[in-house]
Amino acid sequence: MIQDDITELRRRVGGGKYLLTRCVAERAKQLQNGAVPLAEANSANSISVAIQEIVKGNVSFNFADGKELKLSNKVNSKATK
Repeated sequence: MIQDDITELRRRVGGGKYLLTRCVAERAKQLQNGAVPLAEANSANSISVAIQEIVKGNVSFNFADGKELKLSNKVNSKATK
């Protein structure tokens, strides 16, 4: 259900709705630019895929100075260790 996804998104990202929107948008932009999807979604829409990746915990976010947003791929980082 979509409400469950929103609750899980807010739990995983934290920081409020604006930061959540920024994280989803940044990941969707990466997907549109050719990044490999890390989760299956019922839609080819990059926003839907980004939301599913965050809900499933396949990507995480690092906030270095409060201005810079970096995404890290948890699937590849586990494979390299």
